Amino acid sequence: MIPADVGDVVRRWNPDGWARLHAPAGPPRVRVAGVDGCGCAVLVDELSALDAAPEYVRDGPATVVLMVFEASAYLGRTELAVLESAGRGAGRVVCALTGIDAHPDWRDVHDRDVALLQRHAPWLGPVALLPVGTSLAARARVVGGDAGAVLRLESGIVDLHEALTAALVAGPHTDRALRTAVVAETRHLVIRAAAELRAGDDTAALRAERARWSLRASTPTDDGSLRAELQRARLDTAQAVAAAVRAASAEVRDALESVDPALVPDLLDDAVRGLYVRVDAVVTARLARLDPIEQRPAGPPVAPPRLAPPSPRRSVEDRLTVVIGASAAAGLGRVAVSPLSLVPGLELATVPLSLLLGAAAAWWLVRIRRRLADRDRMRRWALEELVDVRAELEAVALERLVDAEARLAAAVATARAARIAAARERIAAVDDELRRRAEDRAGKLAACERDLAVLARAGTAGRAGASNAMTASDGVARE
Repeated sequence: MIPADVGDVVRRWNPDGWARLHAPAGPPRVRVAGVDGCGCAVLVDELSALDAAPEYVRDGPATVVLMVFEASAYLGRTELAVLESAGRGAGRVVCALTGIDAHPDWRDVHDRDVALLQRHAPWLGPVALLPVGTSLAARARVVGGDAGAVLRLESGIVDLHEALTAALVAGPHTDRALRTAVVAETRHLVIRAAAELRAGDDTAALRAERARWSLRASTPTDDGSLRAELQRARLDTAQAVAAAVRAASAEVRDALESVDPALVPDLLDDAVRGLYVRVDAVVTARLARLDPIEQRPAGPPVAPPRLAPPSPRRSVEDRLTVVIGASAAAGLGRVAVSPLSLVPGLELATVPLSLLLGAAAAWWLVRIRRRLADRDRMRRWALEELVDVRAELEAVALERLVDAEARLAAAVATARAARIAAARERIAAVDDELRRRAEDRAGKLAACERDLAVLARAGTAGRAGASNAMTASDGVARE
């Protein structure tokens, strides 16, 4: 009777073996296994000629497996694979070497095959490879009589038949052999599963994914291009402001030559508004490449009110101009009326006339000089105002650039924080999955070790029972 703990292990790992252990006893069956060309069919015919009671089959469950090898060559991986497939679940395995009557060097092949079986199929136990000459057995049937009996004994078919008959005898030894075979098969399944668990690494993809997420979390944001674009935007804006101010200065200078100096403040206000519009368009277009959501004020930019031009002050030059103009005008007036002094009776009229002409000439000269002075004063004032406007425009443009840089830096920091948070979350999930798989693998390996320990105790107990049974049977035979 198989122990309960061993039965539980066998039932979980080897359901087919468990079914064979508890299958009802049927007619004796021998499963014949071997590679193609080994002479299985001829061997079965000779065995059936000796005794038709056992049923010889090629597939299906059987109490005894007859493994047939051929003496023409050493056994190889194909033969061992057939033996592994057919003999693992059988109670007993009987091995036969056919073709000894056709190959004189069969003894070397026999010895080499026995050594290979002991090395690669230790679960068979002590290996007995029975040599059989099927052609010699067939000749013995033809000869008949005592000579045929002698040939039959020399062919080895009788020894093979007796070995199969002994293996087919129902009894405790046969049941014990079946239990031993099933336990060995189950142990082989457990060992193979444990080896697959140790060798198979199903976490390579997860570890690679974790490395990718770790690299993504540790890689800094590449904001070098952003800084370069911002520096380029500052340079472009400064150049645009300078170009616009130079153009406005040229327009104001040209306008001063043809308009009244009193109209210069209005002309300057119009030029400043145009400057603000042009610079605003340049800054907006440049920032749109960096910050698509750049906030623009509603409507066109409003230029600050300009200061009134300074009131004219009478300087020493103005007074000197008046004196010189009066003197020059008096001289010109005397020159103009000098012909009248030659006319009798008009000498007295030349004095007031010369004074009148001198006063008119002096007024005209002073007016021209004052107009030129006002134009020069307004030109200097306009240029000074444009310098202040340039500074204000540069300050406004720089303020917008700084605001855009702050928004972009905040957006980059937010995106990086979100990326790091997502990477850490994914890394934590991958770590949990790796830990779960490691614990699951460790649990399965521990279960395999426990089951192997149970099967090892069962194997030790089985070998001890078999030894006691053999001792008892030897005592009975001696009696």
